[in-house]
Amino acid sequence: MFKIGEVRADDLAGEEFPSLKGRSFFIYGVSDPEAPESNSIIYVRTAVDGSYRDVKEAVFVTKEEVELPGLDASCVHIKAKMQKNVYGVLLERLKGLLPGTETEFVNGSYISKDIRMGKNVRIAPFCVIGQDVVIGDDCEIGTGTVIKDHVRIGNKVHIHEKCMIGVDDMDVYRLEDGVCRDLPHLAGTIIEDGCLLLAGTVVGAGDSRTTVLGKSSVVGMLGDVGHNCVIGAGSSVGGKSSISGHCDIGEHVYIAPMSVTTNRIRVGEGAYLGIGAVAIKDVPDGEKQFGNPARKVLEIKKH
Repeated sequence: MFKIGEVRADDLAGEEFPSLKGRSFFIYGVSDPEAPESNSIIYVRTAVDGSYRDVKEAVFVTKEEVELPGLDASCVHIKAKMQKNVYGVLLERLKGLLPGTETEFVNGSYISKDIRMGKNVRIAPFCVIGQDVVIGDDCEIGTGTVIKDHVRIGNKVHIHEKCMIGVDDMDVYRLEDGVCRDLPHLAGTIIEDGCLLLAGTVVGAGDSRTTVLGKSSVVGMLGDVGHNCVIGAGSSVGGKSSISGHCDIGEHVYIAPMSVTTNRIRVGEGAYLGIGAVAIKDVPDGEKQFGNPARKVLEIKKH
């Protein structure tokens, strides 16, 4: 979980959430429902295992019919028919209570004053870097790149021109009057050591779990990695490919250019998707798939 600030649960209450009134514990951010943490907001889309019983001083948002037996008394359980809408309102309120960004103009780029940078970091002109960003040693940030709030970049990472890192990806909820809004993406983005992002790459920030690009992974030119995705170490996402939200890509996976994965699927370790493949269901470890929809190509044995 990213600690994005300290907001009292009582300050999130309002008329919509009376169960939060008088609660003095602090909320530090949002955490993954599959690995829930104390002092966070947790969006439970479906049933969860018993790990929530170890969580203290947190806010759980679920559908009306979801029960959390054994939930610690210090936690708050908010049930709603449209739980995603409730989660969105809570995150908007949390975001509004966080401190604003102070930027300064440095060598042709706008950079937040609270940035933490390692040694030998080169930032080209015309970049914008938001608050709560950490950049490791020996990194390069290309011209025109935007790095939004709550991003962690490891050592020896090269980000080429006009990339967008930690942006709010499409995950829509609706207000009571029908107005559409995008969930605030407060779960952050991690780009681990040795990654390479070619020009025009887009990486969506997480809104219920952190988006992660694993060690030494590569995203090709104009590649798109959606919100809440985890890309395994040593994997490659080809140019103009799109990894939809909530996907898990294993280690040492190769996704060829112009390929697509639909939401919430897993591509197993060492798997291969051919050029233009459209994966609509999980891809097993080590399997090669091609086509639309992507499917395994049978090998013809010569006798």
